[in-house]
Amino acid sequence: MSELQKITSKFRLATSGLISFEGILVLSGGAFLIVESFISKAKNPDALLVEILFAILAGLGLLFAALGIKRKKRYGYSPALLANFIAFAVSFYLRDADRILLANLLALISTVAVVSIILLSRPTSTS
Repeated sequence: MSELQKITSKFRLATSGLISFEGILVLSGGAFLIVESFISKAKNPDALLVEILFAILAGLGLLFAALGIKRKKRYGYSPALLANFIAFAVSFYLRDADRILLANLLALISTVAVVSIILLSRPTSTS
C-alpha cells in the first residue's frame, strides 16, 4: 500500500467517524425529546412525534452513510452531504436565536464534513 493510499484510508476513516458522531448526536437529540415528552407537557404532541421520528431516521441514515463511506461505497456521500448542508443552514437559525456558540460549532462541524466528503468523492487517477 502506497503512502498516499494510507493517508487516504486514514482520512476516510476520520470522515466516517465524523459522520457517525453526527448520527449519534442526532439520535441523542431524538432520545432527549422522548425523555422530555414524559417529564414535561408538550404543547403540540403531533409535532413532537414528527421531530422524534425525523431524529431517529436522520440519525440512522447518517450512521448508514458513515458505514458506506468507511466501506468506500458511493451511497454514503450524498446523504451525508445533504445532512450537512441542512446542518449548516440550521446554524444560521441557531445564531438568530442567540445560540452563538452552538451555531458556530454546528457550522464548523458541517463545513469540515462537507469538505471531507468532497475530497473523498473526487476522482483519482490510477496511474
